[in-house]
Amino acid sequence: MNKKILIFVCIMVCIFSGIGSIKAFSSEPLVIIADGEYVMGNGETMEVAEERAKKAAMQKAAEQAGAFVKSYTKVKNLALESDVVEVIANHSMKVEVIEKKKSVLGDVDAIRFYVKIRSTMTEDEIEANLKKIKEDQSIVEAYNRLKAEFEKQDKEMAKLKRQLELATSGDKQKIAKLISEEEKRYKASLWLERAQEVWDTDEKLKAYEKALELNPDMPQAYLGIAKAMIDKYLAEPSSDKEIEDKLDALRDAVESINRAVALDENYAEAYALRADTLYKIKCMEKQNTNDKNYNERILKDINKALALNASNKGDLYYLRSSIYLEELQDAELEEAFSERIEEYLNKALNEIENARRLCKKEDFECLSRYYRKKAHAYTYVRNYWIRQGNIDKEKLYEELIKEAKLKADELERHNLQQAEKREQEQMNELFQTEYGKIEYYLYEGGWVERVTGISFKEMQQKSEDEQEKIRKQILTRIQKKISSGTTSAEEYLYMSEHVDSPRLREDYFNKGIALLEKRNPQGIDALFLVYNLVGFYEGNDDLQLRYLNKAKEIVDKNLPHAQKALSTDEAISLASEMGKAESDTDRANVTKKLAKLNKQQAEAFWWFSFAFQISQKKAEIYERLELPSKAREEYLYLCNTFKNTKACKNAERLKK
Repeated sequence: MNKKILIFVCIMVCIFSGIGSIKAFSSEPLVIIADGEYVMGNGETMEVAEERAKKAAMQKAAEQAGAFVKSYTKVKNLALESDVVEVIANHSMKVEVIEKKKSVLGDVDAIRFYVKIRSTMTEDEIEANLKKIKEDQSIVEAYNRLKAEFEKQDKEMAKLKRQLELATSGDKQKIAKLISEEEKRYKASLWLERAQEVWDTDEKLKAYEKALELNPDMPQAYLGIAKAMIDKYLAEPSSDKEIEDKLDALRDAVESINRAVALDENYAEAYALRADTLYKIKCMEKQNTNDKNYNERILKDINKALALNASNKGDLYYLRSSIYLEELQDAELEEAFSERIEEYLNKALNEIENARRLCKKEDFECLSRYYRKKAHAYTYVRNYWIRQGNIDKEKLYEELIKEAKLKADELERHNLQQAEKREQEQMNELFQTEYGKIEYYLYEGGWVERVTGISFKEMQQKSEDEQEKIRKQILTRIQKKISSGTTSAEEYLYMSEHVDSPRLREDYFNKGIALLEKRNPQGIDALFLVYNLVGFYEGNDDLQLRYLNKAKEIVDKNLPHAQKALSTDEAISLASEMGKAESDTDRANVTKKLAKLNKQQAEAFWWFSFAFQISQKKAEIYERLELPSKAREEYLYLCNTFKNTKACKNAERLKK
């Protein structure tokens, strides 16, 4: 990668790592207006009646949102089940009440509640929830359970209201009490719904606890608490205290799952989570635990979870295979016969095969995991035969290991090639946009292609010898133009990157910059001038400061116009997302946002990025030169303009 590209990527990461919370600059969200009604009868409270009206409005909005999610995912060639679409739609909506009113219906005991909502949904939210569900299929099961609970509560409330209408005076008080209890259960379900939709772990825990305060008989809330406690300690512990803290959290999670199972003995997801959690505890307590006792409990939970059709069957099969492989090791320690060793291997392989059957044909990640697990299983037996001194058996299993690993490698390569192809397609699309044209010209060698007359893609298709020959021809051609005095600014700048002499490099660079300045550059030409001034580095602080100051003059002239096209907060938000993007989905989301920038916004974004780079570089140089007050000026600029917390801390550090 070109040094200047690396500099720019690092700057994007720096901007991201130091900013506070800023509203994202993104495409216009989908806005849905929907309304709902609910008629409150005797025994009901206004608070819950209004919530039921709001819920009715949200259901209407969710239907429209679901249609949008379905079309959006169809465009991305994702075949999603209807319940998955429904979950994504509901969890992606941000709801705001814009109108509410109530009116008496003849009888003063009957009041109609009306609620109108505005529901907004962005592609970012859809993508985030898609990713979430891909990582944890139990989210869909939890949603479906809660949906069924709401439907059950609605039917029960309708039934109680009918009973109240027909009841004699003696029974009315009893039924009214039942209605009050049903309302508490409904409010508990609303808290449970909130817990499922929020992302913050602490917020989840609070919502689950609120739900249990209202209804202590909610297995989903206990399971949710267990998941949240486990999520808080996902990181690998690095000290004895962290190990104990994680073990305590896992044990507490098991207790919470036990309460969920006590309330619902057919709770598949609870058995699945308890099996996984017990296995983690067993591994962490390796020196102080009875493996056999743990294994029996884990296998029992796995069997129940699979029988009850848990959503993460593949993980459960692999977990069961791990138990059998550990039992294989125990059998060896007990000096068991080889038949018993082979028996445990076959048990493990059978579970691994069960997991493979769940892989879709084109899911190379799933299939490569299968072959890795298979190789891992063969390793156990290969090692056994090594210790037994049986060379023939050792060679047999060595071949099986090699074969499985090769297959996994092949699938992973294929998966990587597909990812790279998708990324290249995205980049090609991006390079057709206003933002992409600038990025390609500056950082992907567009200006170099203009000088050389040959694209990077064409060069890559040639052999190393051919590439070297072409480079020499280009340098010879430009050298002749220098001799004749017909060299362009870009050609001088190109030559400055391809000569060894520092003096000659600086000379060519200055001539290129001078020719650029004579053109009174505007737009991308002006950005190209700054790009070169910022990127030139010879290890000479004085020289670099001179170029940076010249670049700053140009940036300062262009920033006021840039701020009319794109706000500073919008530029920071985009830069932060660029630095944060790790997955294909994240990068695709950022790419879509960048592609929506018009020419003025795209140029503005680059002016902001150069403004940041210049001050960051100047601050670093001033610190090296032991000029703290000058460095602090630059850090304060970064702190105040870009809300960069790292720069704010540096400014405070240098404060006299």
